[in-house]
Amino acid sequence: MKSFSYLVVVLVFGSFLLAQEKRSVKYFKTDLHRSELLKEEVPEEEAEKINHFKATYNAQGRLIKVEFYPNGDRILAQMRKREIFPRPRPPYKYYRRWNPHTRKLGGQLSSSKIGSLPFYRVSFEEESAIRTVEFFRRRNRHLWTYYFMTREGEKEPHLSIVFSTQQPLTVLDPHLFHTSASEMKQGWIADFKHNRLNRPFETVVTDPVGNMYYFYRFKHRYETEGDSLNPVSFRYTTSEYYLADSTKMGSHQLVFNENERLLKKEFFDAKGKLLETIEYIFDSERNELVTLIRDPKGGILHREVKKTN
Repeated sequence: MKSFSYLVVVLVFGSFLLAQEKRSVKYFKTDLHRSELLKEEVPEEEAEKINHFKATYNAQGRLIKVEFYPNGDRILAQMRKREIFPRPRPPYKYYRRWNPHTRKLGGQLSSSKIGSLPFYRVSFEEESAIRTVEFFRRRNRHLWTYYFMTREGEKEPHLSIVFSTQQPLTVLDPHLFHTSASEMKQGWIADFKHNRLNRPFETVVTDPVGNMYYFYRFKHRYETEGDSLNPVSFRYTTSEYYLADSTKMGSHQLVFNENERLLKKEFFDAKGKLLETIEYIFDSERNELVTLIRDPKGGILHREVKKTN
């Protein structure tokens, strides 16, 4: 009878993450033997800077565990981030409002007037062009940074947003993005492409090393209803979301009036089947916003009334 020994390989991505997040254990099949994994021993000081395996032996000298540390990947990610994205530098200016698509700032204030409200800290190049825009939920609570970068072969800079903390992409725009494709971890990057009207037509989410996780494609169209004396214009924006392998996850359509007020959201599955509709009805006389959620047949699932300013 043949005897078998078992070798446990543990992927270690940082003990500090395990303390903050729920532990997840996965198992992976391999045809590699220990002699192939443990070829070239290196000092501990060198191992801290490179991808390496850490082997643990018991008192009898028997190998009982092998751990993989992707230190080189983390360092590469940090180097890539430093090389690509410029660091914010003083002097800074502070603003309450910022539209990254039109690149318009508003509500300038002094650093002493920041208070506890969200704000944007902006640094500039010598020619007064925007260098970085950092968003803070409150003082010392930095969430993400906006950059305008020009890729090789491109004439116009594109928008990149680098997240400083783990949070969903929907915090950037709860209507344009969808919760099913919204995970953003610390250091992850959302790259945008815009059309000539400064509306996004693509968003790609990657980590600092360049691994893609999912992406969005947006379509915009305009329609006018009514007669020539009383025309009413609407904007339709369709948001489609895909996994990195181009598997479609779903889509939704946003309907805006001519004042850019959201009127309706329609959600569809990957095959284009209607799942749900949300309607926003504004009553200017009562200063109320009525929200209706309907099923695919138009039946009301939920109704909510809120006062507006």
